[in-house]
Amino acid sequence: MKGCCGRLLRIDLSKEKVTTQTLNEAMYKNYIGGKGLGTKILLTETTPKTDPFDASNLLIFVTGPVNGTLLSGAAKFGLIFKSPLTGIFGESYCSGFFAAQLKFAGYDGLVIEGKAERPVHIVIEDNGVEIKAASHLWGKDTFETENSIKNDVGDRFQVLSIGPAGENLVKYACINHAKGRQFGRCGAGAVMGSKNLKAIAIKGSGQVEVAESEEFEKFKSELNSQCEERLKSLRVYGTPSLIALTTATGTLPTRNWTEGEFDGIEEISAETIKEKLVIRSKSCFACSVACGKISKITTGPYAGTLVEGPEYETLFAFGSLCGNANLEAVAKANETCDRLGLDTISAGNTIAFAMECFEKGIITKKDTDGLKLTFGNHKAMLAMLEKTARRKGLGNILAEGVKRASEIIGKGSKRFAVHVKGLEAPGYDPRGLKGVALAYAVSCRGACHLRHMAHRPNLTGLPPFGRGKVNRFFYDGQAEMVSEQEDFYNLVDSMVFCKFVCLPTIGPILWKELVKIYSIVTGVRINKAKMLSIARRINKMTSLYNAREGLKPSDDALPERFIKDPLKKGTSEGQVVEKAKFKKMLDTYRKLRK
Repeated sequence: MKGCCGRLLRIDLSKEKVTTQTLNEAMYKNYIGGKGLGTKILLTETTPKTDPFDASNLLIFVTGPVNGTLLSGAAKFGLIFKSPLTGIFGESYCSGFFAAQLKFAGYDGLVIEGKAERPVHIVIEDNGVEIKAASHLWGKDTFETENSIKNDVGDRFQVLSIGPAGENLVKYACINHAKGRQFGRCGAGAVMGSKNLKAIAIKGSGQVEVAESEEFEKFKSELNSQCEERLKSLRVYGTPSLIALTTATGTLPTRNWTEGEFDGIEEISAETIKEKLVIRSKSCFACSVACGKISKITTGPYAGTLVEGPEYETLFAFGSLCGNANLEAVAKANETCDRLGLDTISAGNTIAFAMECFEKGIITKKDTDGLKLTFGNHKAMLAMLEKTARRKGLGNILAEGVKRASEIIGKGSKRFAVHVKGLEAPGYDPRGLKGVALAYAVSCRGACHLRHMAHRPNLTGLPPFGRGKVNRFFYDGQAEMVSEQEDFYNLVDSMVFCKFVCLPTIGPILWKELVKIYSIVTGVRINKAKMLSIARRINKMTSLYNAREGLKPSDDALPERFIKDPLKKGTSEGQVVEKAKFKKMLDTYRKLRK
């Protein structure tokens, strides 16, 4: 098959052993690549109830057939593993430049197992692999680590690295790439830290062949044209443009999920970010969208901050969720998380949870080492990020995530610990978006907006693949939408495409285009029905894995706050997720998944 290298690179850190595995064509036809391939490996090559920090837990970096080609949106790759935050299926996706170099080096994936005796980093160049000492890098932040490695091996190498949070096994530590792209969710950085693996650097000199070069060029040209036409807000503002939609619908999570509208919205709007902070756009490999925005602070207490972002999720997490209207502090929190290696969604949620604990008197200044951890106190917020990454004081508890932190703190704090299956929720309040309520509950990795993308149809009112309207307050019809989008995005994550070129309703890549580009790249003729069967196979594997790890149907549930506490402020004021209607919606979804 074209578009594929046919090989996996395997590295056992315990044995310092490097091998190459050849994959047969059936593996690609049955699982495509990306999520499908990675999930198959995780399910078949790991034993039940493995501790996420055990040496036998795998880090499975996987590409798909489109990665390494010159298509917009084809710069992502996936990482499949058992999550230390949730104890179940973990997956994360990262854009940038690493995926292309992995393919250029001749591999569709990289599987890492074992644990090094002391800190190491890996350098991969075409068919050569070195496992090198990294004690001199241990303790450095991710920016410093990347700079140091590139000074040693050259600027053309692409680098993945962890910061102090990963070294200290913070349960939601991330892996950083290119000073602004991350494997963010589920704690992959902590798994990497548990293996004493500080960084991976790669450079390849090959190329990716496609089956139908002329048709590929036509598709690429049409895709770039559609991206320019349909993704204007992403090109101009990046993801912060979403904050206008969540504000208009009263679903912008505010003050630890108590309110749906933020009084300081004008201070952190997409327009304000563009005017005050953004100095240029940044693109991933071969992508015409250039949704990344580089921000710089030149005055005030946070002068000198230079960061890619803040993205919408970071904006909500350290802005409205923490009651913070100081835009510069949001950008500084973004940079701090990138350098220390913290997932911004989980970090912001955990600190917002701690702020509510503080305001309710559950924790005090004695617990916070004198910090007045109230909503809006951005100085305390930033100080607590540092403590969390280094597991100092209260930060040692917050490093466990909101679920475990609420269990340790107790005193009724579980009531406002917002998570699903242990994963903190992204920036869309499900009380005003009923499809999102279902999507959060059934996601294979916990509270997640990307497994189903249900927030887009719910926010816009437009159906993802057909005609009609979506009413965000209605429960009927949401299960069908979530189920179909789950299938579609299983395939998107296996190809592997960025979801920004596969958005519900506007695409530009939807079902027809996804089927078409698969055939153009691989040379294998396929139809939608066949692709659907692959998507459902992937979905079944994730369900089997989670069931094997102890997940029960009753875990497809929402936190008490969404069920019992009516949303305050905004156009969704008074809304809750009604228990009986939610159950009916969930039952319908489960019938569709059989």
